[in-house]
Amino acid sequence: MFTLVESLYSNEILDRPDLGCAMLIAACQARGIKTTLIKGQTTYLKDIFIDESEELWDILRELKDADLRKIGILEYKESFAGKDMKQFCVELKGLYGCSIDDKNPRRYFNGLEMKRFHILYNIFMSAYYYCLEELKSNKSRMVDNYVRRIRETNPRYIGFSLQFKFDSFSRAIRKRVKESLGIPIIAGGSLSPFIDLKNIDKILKKEYFDYLIVGPGEFALPRLIEALAAGREPVGIGNVYYARNGRIKGSGLEVINNLDSLPYPDFSQFDLDLYPVPERVLPIQSARGCSWGRCAFCSFHKINAGRHKILSADNFIATLAYLSNKYRCHFFTLNQEELTVEQAGIISKALLGGNLKNINISSAARLEKGYDNASLLRLMRKAGFIQLQWGVESASQRVLDAMRKGTNTRVMSRILKKSSQCGISNICFIFFGFPGETKVEARHTVAYLKKYARYIDDIYCGTFILTPYSPVGQNPSRWNVEICNPAGYTVKSGMNPKEVSIFYARFLKEIAMNNIKVSSGRLICLYPGNSRVTAHFLSSGHGMVLSEVALKCLARKRLNRIFPVLPGEFRKRGGDFVWRAENTMESIFINEHFPEKENTLDSLEEKMFLLSDGTMSIKDIDLIVRDGVRSYHSKKRLRDKCIGFFRKIFSRNLGMAFAAPWRAG
Repeated sequence: MFTLVESLYSNEILDRPDLGCAMLIAACQARGIKTTLIKGQTTYLKDIFIDESEELWDILRELKDADLRKIGILEYKESFAGKDMKQFCVELKGLYGCSIDDKNPRRYFNGLEMKRFHILYNIFMSAYYYCLEELKSNKSRMVDNYVRRIRETNPRYIGFSLQFKFDSFSRAIRKRVKESLGIPIIAGGSLSPFIDLKNIDKILKKEYFDYLIVGPGEFALPRLIEALAAGREPVGIGNVYYARNGRIKGSGLEVINNLDSLPYPDFSQFDLDLYPVPERVLPIQSARGCSWGRCAFCSFHKINAGRHKILSADNFIATLAYLSNKYRCHFFTLNQEELTVEQAGIISKALLGGNLKNINISSAARLEKGYDNASLLRLMRKAGFIQLQWGVESASQRVLDAMRKGTNTRVMSRILKKSSQCGISNICFIFFGFPGETKVEARHTVAYLKKYARYIDDIYCGTFILTPYSPVGQNPSRWNVEICNPAGYTVKSGMNPKEVSIFYARFLKEIAMNNIKVSSGRLICLYPGNSRVTAHFLSSGHGMVLSEVALKCLARKRLNRIFPVLPGEFRKRGGDFVWRAENTMESIFINEHFPEKENTLDSLEEKMFLLSDGTMSIKDIDLIVRDGVRSYHSKKRLRDKCIGFFRKIFSRNLGMAFAAPWRAG
C-alpha cells in the first residue's frame, strides 16, 4: 500500500541504515499500513559498481575534459582512461566485493583500498548528477531501475526521504513516478525543517511531490495516509503541509512529547550486511533535541522545535535488547544531538542492571562540567559506552563564548584526559571560521589539539557554514555578519570566508603529511571522515591496543592476549607470496606516496599472515602452525619463528593488535 524510498543522496558512503526510515516503517506497520522499503545506498552502490557499470563507463567516456574539470574529477581520468569496458567493469566488481561483501577486518583496515572505493564513488556520483543537472540527460538505467522497483511494489502512496538536499537523481525518479503512476507523493526527512515554507507551492511543483512532512513523521505519516485512503483532505494533521488552490495549508509543527509511545525501529527490510563495515552497526535514540539549544551556529533545534525529550531508561534498555537479539548486533550509535550527564548516569546503571552482554555504544555529548567526573566516565565505560563524540568546536574561550557554546576550555581539557584514561575513545569535532575568529585563535585551536593529542583518538573537522535557521542566520548583524546572497556572506572582523578556506586547506595538508600530531595516531592510516569514526568505534569494541602493548605480551609469552590484523596489499608473484604492508602510525597520504617496501614471505610466514585476520589469537595461530609437528625442538623452533614474525610486525607498526576477536568474515 505504501512504498518508502530511502534517501538516494549522500556525500559520504554510509555505514549503517537510516533510523528515520526504520521508525516510519514501524509506525506505519503498527497502524496496519503495509509498508515496503525501496533501499537507497545499498542498492545504488550495487548498481554503480556491478549492475550498471557499463552505463557508467559510457557516461565517463562521453564526458569531455571540460566537463570533467567542471565537476572536479579530471585528475582522476586515469582511473578509467586507457581501459576497455570489460576491464573497467571487472575492476569495479572486484572493488565492490572487497569493500562491501568481504567482511574480513584485514580488508576493512586496508586504507588505500577503502580510499579508492570512496573516491570512485564520489567520482561516479558527480558524473551522474552532472549528466542529470547540467546536461539535462533523460536517459539513466539507474533511474529506470528505481522506477521499476517502485512500480513492482504496486503502491497507492509513495514517500521519499530527504536527508541532505534536493538532488537531481531523486527528482528524476519522482518526476517519472508522478508521470507514470499519478499517485500521491509524500516527502519528509531531516531536510524538511529547513525548507522555506513560504515557497512551498513552487517547491512542490519543482520537486514533484504533493505533501511535505516537516519534523517528526511517526504520527504524521500514518495519519496522512489514513486520511488520503478515506478520501479526506488532511486538515489538522500536525507537521503536514500541502497546496490547495494556490494556498499553502498546514497545522504547524507537532513534537512527539512521549518517546516511549513510539514502536521499536524496524530494520528488517534493510540489507544490513551490505554496508562497508565488518560488523553490523545500528542507530538508536535515547533522546531527541538538545538540552542546551543555544549554540549560535546550529540549526538542529528547529527539527524538534527547541525541545528536549528523553526516552525512559527502561524503554531504552528494552529497545537495545530487542535490536541486539533480533538483528545479531552489538554496536549501536546514539543518533541524537547529545547525551546529557544525567541521562548518561541513569542509562549506564540501567545497562549494568539489565545484564545486557557485549553491548557497545557511541554517542555525541557536550563537554559540560558534569562529565568532569572520573567515576561517571568509568561507570559509562563499564556499561558499554566505548566512544564519545565531543563538540570541541574551538579552543579559544573568546570564540566559544561568541558561539554561545556554554563550555570552558579548562573543563574541556580535564574531561578529555579523564575520558581517555577511563578507556573511552574520544572523537573531537572542530571547525574554523566562526564569524570573528582570527588566525591567531584558529592557530590556538591547532596548538590545543597538539597538546592534548594523546587523549584524542581522532578529529572531525570542517569550516563554518551559515545556515538560515541558526541564530547567526536569523540575526547576522549581532555577529557582525553581512549576507551577500543566499550562498555567501562577509564578516567585519576576523578571517573572511576565503581566508578560512586557505587556513583549513593548509591544516588538512599538514595532517595528511603527518607533519602535525593532533590525535593519538590510531587509525590515521584510514580514509578520514565518518568511516574512520566508525572504525575507531569498532576497534574500541575489540580492545585495540598499541604496538608496544602487543610487544610486551609477546615478550611475556601471553600469546592468547593478542588478536592480530595485518592490513595491506598482498598477491602471488610467480611462486612467491608478496605483501606490501601499511604503516599503521602513518597517514594514508604517506602510505600512498611513500609506501613500505614489499615483503616476500616464505610458506610459514604466508600461513601466519593469512591467519592474522582478527578472528584468532597469536596462540591459536601458533597452534595451527605447529599442528602435526611431533618433535619438541621443531615445535620450539616454529614457536620462536612465530613470535619473531609478530615481533617484527609490531616493532615496525605494520599490524594492528586487538584484545578481543572479530567475528569470522
